[in-house]
Amino acid sequence: NIQPDYTSARGQRNPHMLEVAIQAVSSTATYFDILLGVPPTFTIDTAQLRRNFLRLQQAVHPDSVSQLSAVERQLAESQSSWINHAYSTLKDPLQRAHYMLELRNAAVREDDNVVDPELLSEIMETREAIEAAGSEAEIAALREINDEEIKETVRMLEQAFGEEEMEEAQHLTRRLQYLKRVDQTIQEWELGPPIEEYH
Repeated sequence: NIQPDYTSARGQRNPHMLEVAIQAVSSTATYFDILLGVPPTFTIDTAQLRRNFLRLQQAVHPDSVSQLSAVERQLAESQSSWINHAYSTLKDPLQRAHYMLELRNAAVREDDNVVDPELLSEIMETREAIEAAGSEAEIAALREINDEEIKETVRMLEQAFGEEEMEEAQHLTRRLQYLKRVDQTIQEWELGPPIEEYH
């Protein structure tokens, strides 16, 4: 049996994953429980997240479990997939915000069109500016503005979640969702394909 070091960012044992053999992840465990050993929080230590992810993935790697039973190897494969999804969710601010809202029964759907008029107007103006851009310098300037908007929105999300302001967190998650779409549109402009409509 393998004995991976399931310690949290605080150096404490993680009660949600056993130290010996391969067991199914607890049905009540969150991504934060497994990868960070802390309650759900928007502000995380991304370096620690990465270290814990790599350690856990090594523990369930096929080479590490090759001597275990077929059932345990299958569980290890399932855990590996679960850990991958958990990591990709937590490392991305937008996906992390969506996940935290889901945990609080306040989910914002990816296709949610509930947007305040001010934000919608801002997004449309940005889209028009991207469509009208005639040089790389113009698009670079728009990218810089959008990047700053993303950073500020993430900062505000940290505050909203920290103060348990779920309605504000929902609003900011929608805003970040649209800003990410703007970022994608800018990338598409740089690559050359036609700009897609927002939905």
